[in-house]
Amino acid sequence: MKTYNGKGIPPLKKKLNNINWKNLQRLPLVRLCAGDIPEKKEYDGQIGLSLTRSDHRHIKHDICKPLPMPDNSVDSYQAEDVFEHIEYDKLLPIINEIYRVLKPNATFRLSVPDYGCDVLIDRSEKNTLGNIVFDPGGEIPNEPGHLWFPRIDKVKQLLEKSAFGKFGKIEYLHFYNMDGTFVVNKIDYSKGHIQ
Repeated sequence: MKTYNGKGIPPLKKKLNNINWKNLQRLPLVRLCAGDIPEKKEYDGQIGLSLTRSDHRHIKHDICKPLPMPDNSVDSYQAEDVFEHIEYDKLLPIINEIYRVLKPNATFRLSVPDYGCDVLIDRSEKNTLGNIVFDPGGEIPNEPGHLWFPRIDKVKQLLEKSAFGKFGKIEYLHFYNMDGTFVVNKIDYSKGHIQ
């Protein structure tokens, strides 16, 4: 798999002014990240796909829409704490679009909150059947918050239906099983930082 080791692309500074789709394709590595990315060195070299921002580190783009990029043109794509803010039924086309633009053997790193975790379960509001209906910790100002509450079964269903499940390789690194036990595998942060 392709990896990023911190070499080969300098941190994106304001010298690029606003990044756009055309000059993005001229970069030696194209590393996309769903949403706004923090100004931290761990995210240097990534380009955020933001609903609201357009600057030296972000392109204003709704990830629910197709990416104006050629097939096999992106070195990595990361989505951290973003997909739970999109309706579950709308995610499969987004994931397939990510697969389309990624180079062969490139990495798509998906990180969502795991509602098998007791902390998330305890803080969330539930209906009379005990199903989570609202997580006050998942709210974003002027946004509806989490629209679904990821568990490993739903994530596996989604990814196994996708092009990644049909043609790629999927690794599940950290998650709670449906029986409450958990799995913790080593994360290679050279493929993308996760907070």
